[in-house]
Amino acid sequence: MRYSTVASDKILQLDEERKKKLMIELAKRIKTARDEARMSQLQVGVALGVSDKTISGYEAGRIAPPIDKLIQLADLFKKPVTYFLGSDPKEYKVASRLRAVEVALREIRKQLNEIKLVSQTVDLDS
Repeated sequence: MRYSTVASDKILQLDEERKKKLMIELAKRIKTARDEARMSQLQVGVALGVSDKTISGYEAGRIAPPIDKLIQLADLFKKPVTYFLGSDPKEYKVASRLRAVEVALREIRKQLNEIKLVSQTVDLDS
C-alpha cells in the first residue's frame, strides 16, 4: 500500500484557485504551530526525520507533507490532523453527524425494502 500525501491527494481534486488557498492555509498552520511551540525549522525537521529545508518547503507551500509527516506534525504540536488541513472542528462535528444520519437513512431504507418484500409475499399468499 502506498503512502499518499493527504494534502496532495486532496489538492489534486481541486481547481487551481482552491489548490492555492489550501496550500497557503496548510503552510500557514504548520508555521503557526511551530511558532507556538517555539521550535526552529531545524528542531522540527530533526523530530520528523527531514531537513530544515523540507520544513521550510512545507511552510512556504512549495511541498505538501506526506500523510506520515502530517501525522507526526500533529503529534509533535498536539493538534488534530484536521487542524493542518484547515478544517474547523465545528465543521468536522457537523460532517460526522451527517455521516451518522446517512447511515441511519440507509438502514431505514433497507428495513423499508424488507417490509415491502414481506408485504408482497403476504399479498401473493392471499
